[in-house]
Amino acid sequence: MLGAPSAKRKDLTVHRSVSSLSAVIALGALALLAPACEVDSTSAGPGDSSDTTGDAGAPVLDCPVPTAGPTKHSGDIEDGEVWTAAGSPHIVEYDVNVRDGKTLTIEPCAEVRVAAEKRINVASPLTPNSGKLIAEGTPTKPIKFVGENGARWGSIYIVAPGTARFANVTFEDGGGDAFEHGATIVADGDGALPAAPMLFVDNVTIRKSRGTGILLEHRSTFIAGSKDLTITESGDDEAPFPLEISEHVIDALPTGKYTGNKKDEILIRTEGDGGAGSGLVTDATLHERGVPYRMGDFEGDHFTIGGGKDGKVVTLTIEPGVVMKFHPRTAFQVQHFSTEEPSSAIVRALGTADKPIVFTSAADSPKAGDWRGLWFGGVPQADNAFDHVRIEYAGYDCSCSLVTCSANVEEFEAAVIFGNQPPSAFITNSVFKEIAGHGIVQGFNGSLVNFRPTNTFENVTGCVQTLPAKPDTSCPEPRPICDGM
Repeated sequence: MLGAPSAKRKDLTVHRSVSSLSAVIALGALALLAPACEVDSTSAGPGDSSDTTGDAGAPVLDCPVPTAGPTKHSGDIEDGEVWTAAGSPHIVEYDVNVRDGKTLTIEPCAEVRVAAEKRINVASPLTPNSGKLIAEGTPTKPIKFVGENGARWGSIYIVAPGTARFANVTFEDGGGDAFEHGATIVADGDGALPAAPMLFVDNVTIRKSRGTGILLEHRSTFIAGSKDLTITESGDDEAPFPLEISEHVIDALPTGKYTGNKKDEILIRTEGDGGAGSGLVTDATLHERGVPYRMGDFEGDHFTIGGGKDGKVVTLTIEPGVVMKFHPRTAFQVQHFSTEEPSSAIVRALGTADKPIVFTSAADSPKAGDWRGLWFGGVPQADNAFDHVRIEYAGYDCSCSLVTCSANVEEFEAAVIFGNQPPSAFITNSVFKEIAGHGIVQGFNGSLVNFRPTNTFENVTGCVQTLPAKPDTSCPEPRPICDGM
């Protein structure tokens, strides 16, 4: 079998006295002892026998030794160009461009070696353009992208409406372009919504990327069905995360492993739909993928649901076990603007006792008041539900002006802020911990909605909950401390 450990040829002396039948048997034994193919012990390609045994349970590789390589590439590809396994290694000396509607196919077992800082462009340059890159191996016939002579190569750079499909592929030592956050794969959308599905991955590993493993920006996203993505040993101080995405990607985020990096967190930046205060504008699920989400990377990069130009009500579902770590001074906004109209956002965050959903600080040494907390703009929808969640280290200055009948309240920083009366106490079985300011601010004219019975409040410096003004804007006399309970 190809890839079996090499056996040393044995000298056999066949004497004249041996019968022809015995000679045939001896020659058959020799054939069994000989290796299936000769492999250069210095080879790093898929046909290297040193790669065939793998970890316990891993498939045995079945790649032939290349017979026609190396093959050098640069510039625009030909229509229907195929990079064969036999022609490996394929050396990208200068940028390769897959554009003008052309398709580049890379065969199973092929190896691509890219020169320092060079990249493979899909539907680029001279956009708008089009093109497809298809590199789909199999578990026993994988494809590999590496740097030529160990170089730090650039990236696979895809521009909408271009697409790239990768299956059973390993990328190593990419990310040579600092302007792309040191990413090995970059998908650059056209800014339109719905987000452009541009990248498909299935059993793909990115290792030793200079910065982030994959950067999806300008409303690009994964192609449906993407799964089994591994990003490891990647990241630097400027781009430490395995993935950098927008809120428009979260629903399609592949299963996989995202550990062993500079910082094992998935960065989410807000892009919205172009309207002021907009954020996630289509229904989506924030999946539990084994590592926390880093929400925002600068002050004001709030994670927002709703507020789309069409006014559509959007639902975000958060899976049990999800951890969201908020950049300092940012907020989780269930609609950005405060109006007296029904909110355009719904959140369903249903954790469990064993797998709570966590809203917390991204600081290395977190403290109360690191981030703003949860803000509900508009009249909260009845379908909101938060169960078994934990809200920690919130209470940064909200810069908000609200109303209250609590005698001792002049500021409104809190873990949760309502500008309009919620229809019910839809936060249940949850923990508010290390909060600078109040647990829950009810800053409206209406009736108190009591969140005390099923929730726990620990180290909250202000009120557990504040008392709203009455519907006629009046307050009881004397005004109570906090909610009067």
